[in-house]
Amino acid sequence: MIAFDTNHLVRHIVQDNPAQCRTVAAMLEREAGHDNPVRIHDLVLMETAWVLESVYGFDRKALGHVLEELLEDSAFGFDDSDRLRLVLKRFRIGKADFSDYLIHSVAESEGLKLETFDKRLRKELG
Repeated sequence: MIAFDTNHLVRHIVQDNPAQCRTVAAMLEREAGHDNPVRIHDLVLMETAWVLESVYGFDRKALGHVLEELLEDSAFGFDDSDRLRLVLKRFRIGKADFSDYLIHSVAESEGLKLETFDKRLRKELG
């Protein structure tokens, strides 16, 4: 089993470097052949969201669509798919960044209260 870093995941999503995209596709095909989902850690997903927005200009709707597709793709495994689905739901209806909701959900899953100076996020999440 393997894990992808942000660069591998971004290549898979945006398909902007043919040589690297072929490498990523071959890895996905190889792992699928062994019935091994490629692991995408929360930190990689968070950084990927940032890259897609800041470098590639994805808006909230496009980012939400891409994240949903990744979560539904059996080629990938995640730290906690159910938690990520909740994060995605919050992201789609809220105003904060994907990373804010992910950080909050990780703290919440550990029984911790997230302290933040982000007044809007604090108000939104109660």
